[in-house]
Amino acid sequence: MKFKLFLGTPLAFVAALLLLASPSFSQHYYFPLNRDVNNRFDPYLYQPGNGFHTSIKPYISNEVHKLVSADTTFGFGMKETKFSKTLVGRKLFNEHLFSISQDDFMLYGDLNIEFRGGRSMEDVEDKNTFINSRGITVGGTFGNNFSFTSSFVESQATFTSYIDSVVEATFVVPGGSRIKNFNDKYDYGTASGTISYSLKKHFSFQLGHDKNFIGDGYRSMLLSDNSYNYPFLKINASFWKIKYMVLYALFQDGPYLTFNDEESYRRKYGTFHYLDIDIGKKFTFGILEAVIWKHDPSRAFDINYMNPVIFLRPVEFSIGSPDNALLGFNFKYRINKSNHLYGQLMLDEFKLKEVRANDGWWGNKQAFQAGFKTFNILGINNLHAHTEFNYARPYTYQHRTSKTAYAHYNQALAHPLGANFWESVSFINYSWKRWHGELKVSLAEVGFDLVDSTGTLANYGQNVLLSYDTRPDEYGNQTLQGMATTIMNAGARAWYLLNPKSNMIVEAGIDLRRTENVINTTETMFFYFGIKTTLTNRYTDF
Repeated sequence: MKFKLFLGTPLAFVAALLLLASPSFSQHYYFPLNRDVNNRFDPYLYQPGNGFHTSIKPYISNEVHKLVSADTTFGFGMKETKFSKTLVGRKLFNEHLFSISQDDFMLYGDLNIEFRGGRSMEDVEDKNTFINSRGITVGGTFGNNFSFTSSFVESQATFTSYIDSVVEATFVVPGGSRIKNFNDKYDYGTASGTISYSLKKHFSFQLGHDKNFIGDGYRSMLLSDNSYNYPFLKINASFWKIKYMVLYALFQDGPYLTFNDEESYRRKYGTFHYLDIDIGKKFTFGILEAVIWKHDPSRAFDINYMNPVIFLRPVEFSIGSPDNALLGFNFKYRINKSNHLYGQLMLDEFKLKEVRANDGWWGNKQAFQAGFKTFNILGINNLHAHTEFNYARPYTYQHRTSKTAYAHYNQALAHPLGANFWESVSFINYSWKRWHGELKVSLAEVGFDLVDSTGTLANYGQNVLLSYDTRPDEYGNQTLQGMATTIMNAGARAWYLLNPKSNMIVEAGIDLRRTENVINTTETMFFYFGIKTTLTNRYTDF
């Protein structure tokens, strides 16, 4: 099936709405899905009673600017000098590389780059690392209700050894696209693009090839930006104390993503419904239902899952489908204007009888998250802290086959560790004008697969791409079964925001990583320095 058929009738309907629409009340575009950007807004967006739904990301500009202006978060300028007033100085520090702006439209263009060098000191040998990325980003707004953005980056890179091992096992860069070669240097490209439209103040539509995120944490156990970009159609509806999102997505299948295999382009589809509601001024509760199903020449995109308001689980049951349906919950509690609790629960399978029996039934597939954020610690502006705990039982997110696993491009759609783990991760951040610093530490215990008595690699529930039908035991399954491995990551990072318009930064940092299990212990110390435009998150702490 061609992608145009995936869009089909629903897009025609949306297009008709757009043609008939009246302009919205304020300019509409999406902020980059990036922690550094979100951290500047969050102290304002998390205030009790403001009605902002922080669990749906990326944020939409007109919703954010009702609560905080761009000048408040990005308006800090540099001390004016003779150079900063020149054309080169303005483009370097305060303006888009290229821009055209009139009353009813704005177009811009920027370089999209990352030049980073580093030194990795490891147990076996030290190695130099680098990332060399070059590309462009273009975007614009037309009137108050239409916007678009498009970017492309071509990259060559060498990584630390533990990331090399992941790339060679999955054929993709973590969070990125498939690689072109297996030599010491990896070559890969990344493309993204979206068009967005708002229909008055209640509805917005986005068609794109990018990522989405549901949750208030650093990780998400529901839907994260851990994997590569994917085509999607998203509809947001906001009214009263409710925000509702429906997302139709096209994914690609897992372990067959190889160089020469004809099966490497197998498709699968996903439909996600997420309802987020404010209960009083302090509590927000969200519910997610998701279904993943494989592409089949006789079935293709299942029209049964196109209804944007229907309950997916009864539909999945009524048609006798072999699809992967999941149910998730998200909550946030605002203790006061500075302190906030949040959490998630994902139910992949749930039988109360088996849970009460407590005998390790493999189908007890659940994951949860609990976290805490605090802003402006001790009254110090822009000093923030954040800590969270994540947990997933064995076989969570797995399904009968990788064709219906909760994954895309060989990477989990939720947590980068997959399942069969617990993790604690904490941050402290401080910003002063354009200067920023961050300390981070994480500790995780993961149960990796083990070679069994027959000499084959047994599925103990960590790799979400495997079929749960390959499990060795029906009962007696416990979190961290298999090869229990401790992973510690710690890092310090400092950066200077060179240009708020393009989000270009100059950064330097150090990362420490230690893994330990019954077989061996590995340690890595990694220093790096570079300049980049930070438009997406990148996760290497796994």
